[in-house]
Order: sequence, then C-alpha cells, then structure tokens
Amino acid sequence: MRLAPLALALVACASKPEGTIQLVTGGEADTMTRDPVPTSLLVEAVDSSGKATQLAKVSWPAASIDLGEQSQDTVAQLRVTGLDATGTARVRGMSVPVQLGGLAGTTLDVFVQRAGEFARLPAPLSDARQKPLVASVLDRYLLVAGGADASLGTKPQLYDFATYTPASSPPTLTRAPLSLAMHASAALLIDAAGATWFELADNSHADPSTPTGGSFAEIAGGATVAADDGSAYVVGGTRAGDASARVLKIATDGTLSFIALTVPRKGAAAAWVKGRGLVIVGGSATGAGVEVIAAGATSSTALPFPSDATTGAGAVALDDKAVLLAGGVDAMGADAKLRVVDLSCSASCAPNVWSTALPAPLVRARAFALGDGSALVVGDDATGATHATRVSQTAIADAPIKAARSGATAIFGPTGFIAIAGGAGVIETFVP
Repeated sequence: MRLAPLALALVACASKPEGTIQLVTGGEADTMTRDPVPTSLLVEAVDSSGKATQLAKVSWPAASIDLGEQSQDTVAQLRVTGLDATGTARVRGMSVPVQLGGLAGTTLDVFVQRAGEFARLPAPLSDARQKPLVASVLDRYLLVAGGADASLGTKPQLYDFATYTPASSPPTLTRAPLSLAMHASAALLIDAAGATWFELADNSHADPSTPTGGSFAEIAGGATVAADDGSAYVVGGTRAGDASARVLKIATDGTLSFIALTVPRKGAAAAWVKGRGLVIVGGSATGAGVEVIAAGATSSTALPFPSDATTGAGAVALDDKAVLLAGGVDAMGADAKLRVVDLSCSASCAPNVWSTALPAPLVRARAFALGDGSALVVGDDATGATHATRVSQTAIADAPIKAARSGATAIFGPTGFIAIAGGAGVIETFVP
C-alpha cells in the first residue's frame, strides 16, 4: 500500500464548483438529534500553530454551508462545532489537514461526535488484537501493529482518517515489533533481536546500526514518548518485562542514540513535559522516584523524590511543572492513587496525592491532559478489561467506552482527538 498526504480544498463562490462538507457520525445514530440538540454549526480553519479562523456559522439543520473562496495555498484542519441554543458545544469534529483551495466539486467527510464522550468510527478493522502498538502517521493514518497475538505480529492495520476506512491491503512487516516509533512515514520496528526501519510509503526496509551504549533488546517492549520538537524516546524502563535503564532517542533527522537512566526500572511511567524534557517516574524500589532527561541531554538527572516501585501507571503533564500519575499498582497490587509530582521541587519532595480515586486499580494505563486541570485515564484492570475515567483533583466520572474491550491502547489520533484501538475491531475517539 502507498501512503499519500491529503490534497483536498474548499471553494465556494459563484464562478467555481462548490466544495461540500459531509458530517459522518459512525456508530452513533443520535449525534445530531439527542437533547440538547445543536441549533447552529460553526466551521473553523485551524492552522498548524492552533490559530482558528471562522469560515462559516449557520443554523442547523442546514442543506449546505458556504465557506467562501479560500486561498489555494492555505493548509489547515476544518473544525466543526455543533452549538445548542445556549451556545454550549454539544458536537465536535475535526478533519485531517487539507489544502483550502481546490476541493471544487469534492466532498470532504468530517467525523463528528458528542462532546465529552467516546464515539465509534465507521468501518471496523479486520481484527481485534489485544495490547497493540498504535501510532499516528502523516497526520492522516492510524497504524495498529504488533500486539499480544503472535500470529498478527507482522500484519498491521492502517486506518485512514480522511476516508474513515481501513486500508484494504496493508503491508506485511519484516519484524513483529515489541516497540514502535514513527519518523514521517517510516516506522522503527523494535524487538529483542534488533530493529528495522520500515517505510510505509513503498514498503522498503533496512536495519539500522546499533548505537553505542546499549542494545535494542534493552528497550524492546518500552513505550514511545514524543517530544515537542519532533524527536521521540523509546523508554525501556516502562516495559512490563525485565527492568531496563536504557532509553533510545530518535532525533528529528532519524538518528538513533542511547541514553542511560540512573537506575533500571520496570513498568515505570513516562511523559514529555514542555520546557523540562522526558520525565520518568516509578518502576524501581531503589534510587530516586523521578528522573528527567532534558531536551538535548545525553544523560538523566535524578530528582529528590523517594523511591517508587509503582508499575503500570500513566503519566501526563498538566502544565510545565506538574505531572499527573494515574493508574498503576504498588508492590502489593493495590491502586497507586492519583498523584502529582512537582518538577520544580528542589529538596525533600513527595507527590501530592489527590482526594479522588479511580473506581478500580488499573495495571496498565495511559493518561491524557484535557486542558482544564483534568485528565482522561484509559487502562486495563487485572482481568484485562479496558476502562476510561475522567479525573480531576476534586471530581471523577466514568467515560464509558462504547465497545467492550480488553487490552486496548489509547493515543492521540491524527485529528488530535484521543483514539482507542485494540480489544475490539472498531476504533473509538474521545473529545472533551
């Protein structure tokens, strides 16, 4: 299969054919009709910096939406918001990046869903593998690879967020990955025996040389954390298997290098914090509870937090100094509690434990900041069942997943919404 960027555009004026937006609701039939119903529809263009420009606002329902003539060269995502009679956003949707000048007679599908909920995308994948590796590709595709089923290890799935359909003939990988990182359209596939760069655009592949200072076996199974400069880190100490003190950095030019943690860790949590770097928490009964690899650094620095043997927690930055730890269990298998570490603390530090608690311990979790001091926590309990919960320091609420799942994986998808894949064929997304 060949991958290509989307090159659609939106034009609407008397002298040119009009482009059309088609709202897609997938598995949720009542998106636009459930009370409170949307009474108006706002369409905005959002550029790569996040700046939004209003293109149209019309009463809903509407037979068509005139977006006006747009610049041929402008590339942006179209954000669709359904507002109720009070002006409250009840429905949200976002397209992949498009060129706003040449749709001319073409229809652009935009998936919309109720705000604050999960919704099922159209056209499920052909398998429901558990514990898959999931990555966003070219701001358009969702790659679902690897997973607990060895028979599917080299048989990935690709879901296209421009057409809301899975690829009919995804490639066969040359290595069943235990860890996965993306560099443009090239996937770095890592297992205990080595690594392969697999180019999804043309299925070409090559094995990179092992960088000095470590081995791929030491980071295989570790989670990948993206930095804000386009680099990425595969953190061996986050894996559930053998403890590891090794981190693989993938630089913005694709160069690979190893960085050592201060202590080996197992099941640690890791997150990128803007202005701070890669933060690793827990996973070791010895050494500092928190350490940081600053952007551009070649070594890790321990922070003065007590040792933390918690495993399986999800970590996410709430701001430039506060990191929320959610889910995970302690050495006795009990819930590790919702807690925040303050990276600005300089001596005798300890996490701030929140008064709220998850409904059940999660042995494998990921956390996502929602921008208002709250976070969405997605993870598996001891039976493998996947749950999602919205948490803040003072409140907690279930965020029901529409398809019953076991061993699902959540990431930020191509449209910027939180996406869940695995444990069921259908992909779901969540938008605050």
